[in-house]
Amino acid sequence: MESFVNAIVSGLISGSLYAVMALGLTIIYGISRVFNFGHGVVALIGAYIAWAILQNLVFSTATYIVGIVVSMVFLSGFGYLLYLLTIGPLLRKPGWEISTVLFMLGLGIMLENIILQIFGPRIKSLPIFVSDHFRLFGVRVNWHDLVILVLVILIVIALNYFFKATKTGQAMRAVSQSVEGANVVGININWIFGLTFGLAFAVTGFSGVMLGTKYYLDPHIGWDWMVIGFVIVCFGGLGSVSGAILAALILGIIEALSIVYFGSVWVWPIWFVIFVIILLVRPQGILGGRS
Repeated sequence: MESFVNAIVSGLISGSLYAVMALGLTIIYGISRVFNFGHGVVALIGAYIAWAILQNLVFSTATYIVGIVVSMVFLSGFGYLLYLLTIGPLLRKPGWEISTVLFMLGLGIMLENIILQIFGPRIKSLPIFVSDHFRLFGVRVNWHDLVILVLVILIVIALNYFFKATKTGQAMRAVSQSVEGANVVGININWIFGLTFGLAFAVTGFSGVMLGTKYYLDPHIGWDWMVIGFVIVCFGGLGSVSGAILAALILGIIEALSIVYFGSVWVWPIWFVIFVIILLVRPQGILGGRS
């Protein structure tokens, strides 16, 4: 029983990480309908930026915050410029649905090789926030995992506030519902799409840092993260933020239970069996999403 409860707790922690990682993918698709197949590599860039900063500064809570902020700011600017210089022009051409997918896939491969050249092939890891643990109702909980969970919850709350309480967030929601309608009421679609990429890349960079503290870093793991994000957004419903969060938590718990009772080698097969069943029964995902 104790191993079962520990697995549930571990699954919720992993699920929260997967949720915030999938949010960047969901935000971009939900608003612009562009599917970012370089998403995992973007998250990896965020992790490597934080790693490089921590390697060159005395380790402390302040330097960790600096690493996270710099990572998010850099990727926010990168996402915004990427849209203005490449994705924006592609969206104005026929067949943009395919051309943007191919472009983002090619960009991901290029960025992966740039990471390999800069940081080398050796495995790296980010230091954990806190090394101790405590017991809650007999369940062992690492302080580091608790810090991750709190940070993820704060990010989700901040995003929820942004989309519901700010004019820019409301404009993004309007564009996600109808590009034509938003254009009619005077919303600058090009500007909103640019901000969408900037916001999504910033969130993705944050998720990369969190994943880097929990798992390892190498130039190729971004594609594993991409597959996880792809499964989550399709499982939850394309473009559905709530669906992505729910799907991530479900898959995190399934992952933890699979490791405990079957072994880590069975995690992805079990994931994809459930994924295929869900899509057969409910093709739009568990909480719907954009058609």
